[in-house]
Amino acid sequence: MDLLVSAICSFFMELVFYGLFYAIGWVFIKAVTLGRHPGPWRGAESLVDMELVALAGLAVTVVGIVAAWNYLAP
Repeated sequence: MDLLVSAICSFFMELVFYGLFYAIGWVFIKAVTLGRHPGPWRGAESLVDMELVALAGLAVTVVGIVAAWNYLAP
């Protein structure tokens, strides 16, 4: 049972963090740097870059949610 929960959590982490937040971070970094970064995918050697781009996407998402919450709150 513990293995099943671990597998589900790791799948969710891969799907959400590396899928959704990477896409958001990629668009944000491309817009901020006027298309210079992040570069093309270079395989397994760019895993750290992928995590940093996903982290930027997570930060943009959190800031956007907090800003929307403060703006839309009565």
